[in-house]
Amino acid sequence: MSESPVIELSHVGIRFGPTVVHRDISFKVTAGETVTVMGPSGTGKTLILKSIIGLLAPTSGEVMVLGQSLRDKPEYELRKLRMQVGMLFQGAALFDSLSIYENIAYGLRETGTEDEDFIAEKVRSLLEMINLPGIEQKFPPQLSGGQKKRVGLARALATSPRIMLLDEPTTGLDPTSKRLIDDLIVCMNEKFGMTTIAVTHDIESATRISERWILLHDGQVVADGPARELAAHNQEAIDFIRGNWKDE
Repeated sequence: MSESPVIELSHVGIRFGPTVVHRDISFKVTAGETVTVMGPSGTGKTLILKSIIGLLAPTSGEVMVLGQSLRDKPEYELRKLRMQVGMLFQGAALFDSLSIYENIAYGLRETGTEDEDFIAEKVRSLLEMINLPGIEQKFPPQLSGGQKKRVGLARALATSPRIMLLDEPTTGLDPTSKRLIDDLIVCMNEKFGMTTIAVTHDIESATRISERWILLHDGQVVADGPARELAAHNQEAIDFIRGNWKDE
């Protein structure tokens, strides 16, 4: 792996009026890493993804992505940077009025791709990858929750991003669908070698997809390291896994 961080948060604080969500968040992610950010509900895990993709400016501190600081970066430059970042939103965020084909093709068209043969082949190959071939002409309301998540993942992959952000990828899914999503994430990372950050409170999923965990509490990083080591030896992680977490 490259020693230069692909993503770096330095002393990031996020607050909304008097409400402090993050006090001091710092971590680095290097190329090819798969990292899961965990913590109880309300710890602002999704806000970290939004700050990495430039949808939310931190109140303090700095976010670096692909060697670029996002501080005061104009929107047109943020859009260029986002072309290299794929994101699976918690609810998949598909466009109900567009076919599955057009949903997956959306990002390609946004980046200026006009070759319809290329788009068609890309959509077909991605649907094969997520084990949903031949559904191009269906619409999101016709799909199950797990199928929508898989299509959302295909859409995020369409532009061949260098970074993948996953917001609660298995929330609300049955055990079989969870396993399918986890397997796809592992396959995706092995095949494309992307740098991936997932946020979740699903311990089983985090164990399957990632080699490193970052645990948040009280607006700070309270644990960061190899997943197996934290699960075995870090008291904060052990308490979180066992459901013994106590807010102060």
